[in-house]
Amino acid sequence: MKKHFMLLLLAVLSLCTALQARTIYVTRHGQVEPKNKQLSFTTASGAKDIKLTDLGREQAKLLGGYLVKGKKFKGTIYVSPFYRTTETGIIIADMIGKKVLLEPGIQEIATGGKGKVMTGAEINELFKGKAVPGSAFTDDWRIGGENNEARQLRVEKAIDRIIKESKGDVLLVSHSGTVSDIVKALNKKLAPGVKPLKGTPWNCSLFRFELNDENKVVKSKYTTKYMPDEKITSNFRVPKIPRPDDPRYDQPKAKAKAKAKTKAKRPVITDPNRKPGERLILITRHCQQTGGATNPEYIRPFPFDSGITKLGIKQATNLGKALKKLNFKGKIYSSPYFRCVATGSYAAKECGSKVYPDIRVQQKSRGNKGNLKKTAKLSDYRKLFPDQIAPEAKLVDNWLIQKKESTADQLVRTKAALKALMDENPGEDIMIVSHGSGVQAYYININGVKPDKEEFIWNCALFKFAADKDGNLRYLGYDISFMSENEEEVTSNLQSTLKQYRESVAKKQKLKVKSGVDYEY
Repeated sequence: MKKHFMLLLLAVLSLCTALQARTIYVTRHGQVEPKNKQLSFTTASGAKDIKLTDLGREQAKLLGGYLVKGKKFKGTIYVSPFYRTTETGIIIADMIGKKVLLEPGIQEIATGGKGKVMTGAEINELFKGKAVPGSAFTDDWRIGGENNEARQLRVEKAIDRIIKESKGDVLLVSHSGTVSDIVKALNKKLAPGVKPLKGTPWNCSLFRFELNDENKVVKSKYTTKYMPDEKITSNFRVPKIPRPDDPRYDQPKAKAKAKAKTKAKRPVITDPNRKPGERLILITRHCQQTGGATNPEYIRPFPFDSGITKLGIKQATNLGKALKKLNFKGKIYSSPYFRCVATGSYAAKECGSKVYPDIRVQQKSRGNKGNLKKTAKLSDYRKLFPDQIAPEAKLVDNWLIQKKESTADQLVRTKAALKALMDENPGEDIMIVSHGSGVQAYYININGVKPDKEEFIWNCALFKFAADKDGNLRYLGYDISFMSENEEEVTSNLQSTLKQYRESVAKKQKLKVKSGVDYEY
């Protein structure tokens, strides 16, 4: 009888513990794209923010489906008060008929100034009452001038308060760097024998911590299994391995070994000039483009393709002058996108060369239907640049690649293209006008590594190679000197300039902030 009573008592205690135990879920917001100006907006109070991409919203729905259907989640959702995190949380909250709580304690890394942020009233209006202030929310919620130690302490205090004031399961929607801090904070609450949780904060990846009645972590797990591999992103960047929850990704020794190997293979320039019998092989990125942005000053003859700016024309013209100083006499092969053909044409006008739009050096295809809904024809380009397009140039009307390419696919294609163009022009100089990813692919094919930080692929940045009579290539160097008198004129499309880049580096060095954190808006 006593034995049965003890078993019953243990069962009751176990049931009570199970009822009191709960799970803390932690995730990063869905994909945003800093390069996409169409997704950026400014509120009436002057706060700047950005919305999720279509893929970002899809990621949030996939995560929500996993939580609600797979984990029966019906708990409380706390979100950082930025738009992207609030939008992610609301997509999931709508599935369970709840509102989200605005929680400034899990906001973005705040190493810089405070900046303007959305007020509670603005958030309420934007999200139609689906986001309500949490216990710590005020209109002046943005933090500034925060170092790493202060940020970790801020996050730990927020987690303790959230655990204390909430009941049941909780979902925290934050940002890349802050998610890492939250994971560290919860890893400090491990019960004896439980291993710390590791994982990469991809967009909408999930960290799960099961707490007992003493708020100790008794079990944890990281997963992205509810998302297909191709939909796993880090904002506009992509995963580097087949599955981001592959444990190899978090091995510091493997990373250090790969970095050391890359550094050892970095090409050394012993002679920056071509030698007798060598020819020039030049690779460049197109001039400043507009993307889908509209402006009366932009040159955009085809509404289905990106245009170029007046500054872009200046960059391409200066590129042509640099070619003339190099005594470049060869053909200019350009990607058939307007921005590349235009770049080659303005450069050719200065150095006396001719342009050959070529499908082999075109942009990487990001989807199975290609990157454009329509393409310009060779006849269109002859009308725009009658003196620069080579009379013998050929280009099929339907030149767009309509099969999605991986980075590996692009490397194979560009390697074959370079060899073919060199074989077709024995002993002659060649210049290829491609895109950012294309230039990098050519560089990797020749040098075996990516360009380093000092060889950023700015618009019209020139990568110079020399080829001997046997086709062996050697690196002559990198050049932006022909357009860098004004650092604001060295650009990466409409997103950034050399001046902004150097100011950012100086600021990070001053603040001793590690790079690679989530973007701030």
